Amino acid sequence: MKGNLEHFSPTQILNLVSLSKKSGTLDVNRKGRKAALSFKDGKLIFVSMEDADGSLTSVLSKAGRITREQADVLAKHAEKHGDKQLGLLMIQKGYITRNDIVQAIKRHALASVNEFANWNSGDFIFDQARQIGDDRIIVPLDLENIIIQIARAQKRDEQLEEEIPSLDVCLKFADKSKINIKELQLSKEEWSVIRYVKPENTIRMIAKSLNLSDRDIRRVVGSLREAGLVELMQVRQREKLSVEEKQEKKALVGRLIARIQNI
Repeated sequence: MKGNLEHFSPTQILNLVSLSKKSGTLDVNRKGRKAALSFKDGKLIFVSMEDADGSLTSVLSKAGRITREQADVLAKHAEKHGDKQLGLLMIQKGYITRNDIVQAIKRHALASVNEFANWNSGDFIFDQARQIGDDRIIVPLDLENIIIQIARAQKRDEQLEEEIPSLDVCLKFADKSKINIKELQLSKEEWSVIRYVKPENTIRMIAKSLNLSDRDIRRVVGSLREAGLVELMQVRQREKLSVEEKQEKKALVGRLIARIQNI
């Protein structure tokens, strides 16, 4: 199976793999961005996307469980002995638990497949003979549940586009008397957006400063609005004058200056 995501969407591919209980690896190339998703009996078992290659060290580093320096050292061990042996060693030494590893791999897989679900172009090929190495730690995930989550997220994105049709609007803080600051549990991105809430900053400007896509900034702003923290505020745009109006205004200013000089 091969083609382009313009004609066969990511969710359609996931559905096909799930329903037919296929095993193999899906490789996707989208303008230099690459992803590889491996399946076994219709379940997602491994995801590699760009710099997050799905290895134990990259997953734990991305999850903040280990530092980049520690990841570099542990990666050398994994090259010789594999992820399974590395994970077992870390558990035995008490650095991390089995549940920590499983949850980190799940979060990585879900984040990656959700990102893949938003790709609308790119060449793909599904190789049923290609399987991941035995040294990898496999955490099977039910595609049916993943597809449902993706559908919900995409529906929410459509709603956000209706609620925030333009990003050229500013944000203002809502009435703080209605908010219990102690109960707030905001993500890192939400706190970052809050720091940029000023009358002169539009949502588009905030997104550019934080390197967020249109979809991501809408998600963050939507969450902050639902929490009652911010409100949309229309940008005051300067009145556009016709050529005749500009000439008349210029003449009026000239007459006013002349009168002031004669006083």
